[in-house]
Amino acid sequence: MENIIKDSPHKRIYIGVNELYQLLEKKALSQAHFLFLAVYVIAIRSGFVPQNVYLNKQIKLLPLQPWSAYDKRNVEICHNQKPSYEYNSPHETYFMENLITLVEKSEQNDNLKSMLTAIVTGDFMIITLTPHPSTKLVGRSSCLSIARYVISHSENQQSVEGCYQKLDQLELQLRNEVFMLVRNEQLSLVDAFPQPCLMGLPRELRFRIYRYLHHTKELAKLRLINKDILEEINRLDATLN
Repeated sequence: MENIIKDSPHKRIYIGVNELYQLLEKKALSQAHFLFLAVYVIAIRSGFVPQNVYLNKQIKLLPLQPWSAYDKRNVEICHNQKPSYEYNSPHETYFMENLITLVEKSEQNDNLKSMLTAIVTGDFMIITLTPHPSTKLVGRSSCLSIARYVISHSENQQSVEGCYQKLDQLELQLRNEVFMLVRNEQLSLVDAFPQPCLMGLPRELRFRIYRYLHHTKELAKLRLINKDILEEINRLDATLN
């Protein structure tokens, strides 16, 4: 049981939050600020990195496979960079950070950019991840009860010990309702399909499948799946006819 607790998602998120907290100049944070710090860590653990970290040429981030959203080295690098998100002070009711999705063999482009915002309204925080406007993708939001996850804090503390609870549940909610939904849609835009599918196969292999199914009813059915497959099959037909 001790090893399970030691390696639990709650423990790993807690460690990341504490490392970032030590880098902050201002230690007297509001309850909402403590929650956003945890949200920030979960975003990093879900395959996103702050754009300013990504653009720093001295920081060697590893590209991720489309089906993976986590790399231990990338997470550790981001945990050692001072948080750059913006927030209104002293009320701390609004937070914002520009993120970019990491993926293998993909240069920086607007399709992978997004903006993470948090708005505090009463006892709740509304988390929204909005893709770059040029993508025309919809943003995703989630409503969090601040007191559910941040249970105690003081102005004179030196660590986040005792501040949090249920961080594993927080991560599950944000990944399912926000981060993975946006990430998967962004990856599809750059032809890095995160789920097993025909378009996720190498192009050469797809065309071998088309040739194998040529003049069969199955190929006609494939044409109906999506526009990209239809265009590829039509291109093949043009070469064979």
